[in-house]
This record gives sequence, structure tokens and C-alpha cells, in this order.
Amino acid sequence: MQEIRLSKKEIQNRLNTLRIKPEGLEPRKYGVTTKYFNEKQSKWNKRIDYEVSAIMNVNNGIGEIEINKENIFYNQHEPDLINEILGNTITKSLYPVKTHINEKGISSNEIINHSEIIERWHSEKNTILQKYASGDLDDFFEVTENIFTNKTKLERNLQYDWFWNLFFHPKFINYGDKRTVETDLYLAVIPYQSPVLFSGTQKIEKIPTDYHSFQIRFQSHEKKAPKYFHPKNWNEENEIFISLNASFDFDLYYHFPMHTIANLEVYSKNWKGEKENISRTQFTMYQQDTQMFEGMQLSNDSPFITGGLVKLPPNKWGFDNFENLENDW
Repeated sequence: MQEIRLSKKEIQNRLNTLRIKPEGLEPRKYGVTTKYFNEKQSKWNKRIDYEVSAIMNVNNGIGEIEINKENIFYNQHEPDLINEILGNTITKSLYPVKTHINEKGISSNEIINHSEIIERWHSEKNTILQKYASGDLDDFFEVTENIFTNKTKLERNLQYDWFWNLFFHPKFINYGDKRTVETDLYLAVIPYQSPVLFSGTQKIEKIPTDYHSFQIRFQSHEKKAPKYFHPKNWNEENEIFISLNASFDFDLYYHFPMHTIANLEVYSKNWKGEKENISRTQFTMYQQDTQMFEGMQLSNDSPFITGGLVKLPPNKWGFDNFENLENDW
């Protein structure tokens, strides 16, 4: 078989025009964990685990995706405290949620199965009311009812979720000639508030991994932390900062999300300018059943078909063919 050769310009063009390839794409399942750490502790002090499934379809040229979230565990146990039970009730009502998705993996953030969600909400609410009763619970349901029945408010609430923010963050963008671009990532780092803007650098790796993926990485610039992250009795003369880094893996064949790791750091600085950790949050999402990719072959139009390397034809004059120079980008 003749060796496939790609110029640097062609690889750059392919990387900058990546799109989801939905034909043959099967439902995905992910294990998701968010861990919260205080100061320099290696052991988390709070943890939430759950499973997510994603089913994408294209109907009449319009992409739709169904996201389901289930099997939630709080600190590695099933919901048993009242606030955990109510949180689980909201999740079981809201999911599965359906929205539109384009070929770049970006959601319209419009809920297209709102009536189904309202039905589930009323059913879940009635189940809780059969077991519990209090004035505080009535107040909770009144507020939550107002959100669930108002489509715009419910769509806004989807933005208060790390999974949603990271899964639909724009990644298939133009990275230019150096595979790096300045961009923004919005992440709901403060509970029940609009996502915080992180400006930073996003880079696409041209060399695929050895587990059937390619990677896109985001590193934010340092920014002053919102007051929410200031410890109690903190000396406000000492500034606190936050920074975010995230790594996204996509499979080589459908260009659909596989794994995501995101780390939020909160810290101050000593007189030397060195970081002194205050807290951190770690989000991980790993695709299950990745053995589906074993034996699959890259298409000839993949930017990774040459392993991410420029392949130049032999120079008939015997001079250096400049492959090392061509791959230094």
C-alpha cells in the first residue's frame, strides 16, 4: 500500500476544520466524578459521582443530543440526607434532557423535551410529598416548581453544571498555524450562579494518543478570585487567585468526547510570589467501554492519518528533505 503523505498546510487545515462525524456513532456512557479538596489535603472532603449517557442523532440535517444523568452518589453513598434526596429528585426530573447540537459539538442550550421534564417533575415531587412534609419543603417545591415550568429559567439552570459547561465548550475552532489560540471558557465554579469567564490559551495536539484519541488542552490565565472563594476571616489585603486547566480527549474516528479532566485551583501568594493553596476542585469524566475502538481504522481524510507528522517525498537530488523543520510547529 502506498504511504500516505500530508503537507504541513494540509494537516493544519484539517485540524482547524474538525467536525463531529455522526455516521455510525453509538451511544456513549461516562463515569463522572467531582472532588473538592481543602488546602494541601490529598484526601477529598466532598465528592459527587454519577453516570452520564449521551445519544446523538441527526434528523433532517439537524443534530440532537440526549443527555441522561443517573446513579448519583454523595461522598460514595446513595442519597440519604434530605438535601441529597431533593437534589436527586431534581436530577431525575430534569434528565434525560434533549437539546440541539451542531457539527462543532456546540449546544443551542434549548430544551426540546420540556413537556416530558414537567411530567417527570410532578411525578417525582408527588413521590417526595408522600414521604415528607414541612413548611420548608413546601417553600422549596414552590421555588423549584417555578423553575421547572418556566422553560427559559430551566435552560439557564443547565448552565450551572460543570458537565454541561465542559461537554459543550467550543473546541473545534480555528487554531491557526501554531495549533494555539486565545479563547474563553465559561465554568459554573460558584453553585447556582452564572458561569465564571476564564480567559486563556487553548491548544490542539497534532500527535494522537495510544488510546485512540486526540487531545485539546485549555490553560486559563490567572485571575482574582470572587469573594465566594475567600476563607472565613481572611485578611482582604492578601489577594486570592483562581486558575483553571482542562484536558479534553476525543476519539479519532467520530471526533466525539471520550474523557475530560478539569482542575480549578484557589490560592494566595507569599512574599516570594509562590503559590499557597487554599482549595481545589477536580472534575473527571471517563468514557466507559472504550474497547469499541479496537481494530478501527482512520479515514484518509483524518488529520491524524500520518500520526500527526508531515511526510515529505524523497528528494531526488539527495538533499535533506527538511522533515524535521516541517514538523517543528
